[in-house]
Amino acid sequence: MYQTEHKKLLIDLFENNKDKSFSANYLVERFSGIINKATIYRQLNKLEESNILRKTFDEEKNTHVYQLYDNCENHLHLICMNCGKTIHLRCSEVDAFINHTIEEHKFYINLLKSNIYGLCEDCING
Repeated sequence: MYQTEHKKLLIDLFENNKDKSFSANYLVERFSGIINKATIYRQLNKLEESNILRKTFDEEKNTHVYQLYDNCENHLHLICMNCGKTIHLRCSEVDAFINHTIEEHKFYINLLKSNIYGLCEDCING
């Protein structure tokens, strides 16, 4: 994939904040004067299409947010409602639950779009 300086700035932000999600509006403000709004939206679309970023809807903020893609179709996600931290939930108990929903209920969960909201340990203890 051709790497422009603007794309590199965006990717670097996501790679340095792997457990965070960012809205397009946040990115426009963050890179104000460096990257124009149209370029940010265009790059976000390209990065999502290339499976570099994952796009989900944040109901709390009523907007789409983007996060670095990490084989996200294979696990659930825990999202802290306070700090926005995302935990990629990979464990055998969750795998058993997913298999149970398929085998017993004939229901296939879209793991790429599945988020569970709550509070992370840091926010509870902080």
